[in-house]
Amino acid sequence: MFFTLKGIISLFKKKNTKNDTPVKVSVGELIQKDSNSNGIPDWEEYLWGLNPNKNGPENKEFILSKKNTLSQNNETISSNDSNLSVENDTLSKEFFATIISLQQTGSLDSESMNSISNAIGDNVKTIEIDDIYTNSMMKIENDSIEANKKYHDDLTKLVSSYSDSDIGNELTFVIQGLSNKDKQALSLAKTIAVSYQKFGKDLVKIPVPKVLASLQLSAANNYEKTGQTINSLTLMLNDPLGGMKALLNYKKYNDALSSDLEKISEILQ
Repeated sequence: MFFTLKGIISLFKKKNTKNDTPVKVSVGELIQKDSNSNGIPDWEEYLWGLNPNKNGPENKEFILSKKNTLSQNNETISSNDSNLSVENDTLSKEFFATIISLQQTGSLDSESMNSISNAIGDNVKTIEIDDIYTNSMMKIENDSIEANKKYHDDLTKLVSSYSDSDIGNELTFVIQGLSNKDKQALSLAKTIAVSYQKFGKDLVKIPVPKVLASLQLSAANNYEKTGQTINSLTLMLNDPLGGMKALLNYKKYNDALSSDLEKISEILQ
């Protein structure tokens, strides 16, 4: 576990202050705090978009109704999975207690989000996203200097056509949405998610030299998967546990995409 009883580990430090003192917030206190005494901890009310300092009964009724809807849409956990369920529930509470702490101290940024993702990666199982693009969808050319040059030019044009799409800035909008419960920022993140998916669809259509075919295919699928995970991240306020899994998948597929693009660049040099 990446938490200590004394507070959040020094990896998550308060920023924009006169010193680099680690955030001194007790995870235990954050998990248990119930300001409006309705039996629902503050961390959960925050992440359902509610104010935990007022409207106790109304907040409780709203959350229970949302949970009931989610449970009806998900498979029931079998008795054999009960221990895993408890572990995931505990981890999700601690995870979102950290998110709230980082929000309150102004330290919620892409670096801290990535650090959290790395820390919980071994504790939560995510669902593998299937590829949607296959070799049969690509036009594969024989290897040659000319084919590589044309591919380079086509890829440059494609990247240029998406220069205004904000691809790569998605976490900025997700973090703003989570920190301020800003629906407009989350909507912008969804737009970026669509751009990722469209880019993958356009990428797979570019005629590709044989030597680059497998990398292009992988990149196209990882653009699609990254887009799907960004879209899931924007739902974090309404589905906290789903949002935690989406963060892990985002890190996984975005890292894989970066690796694909780096390898393509090396071959084209």
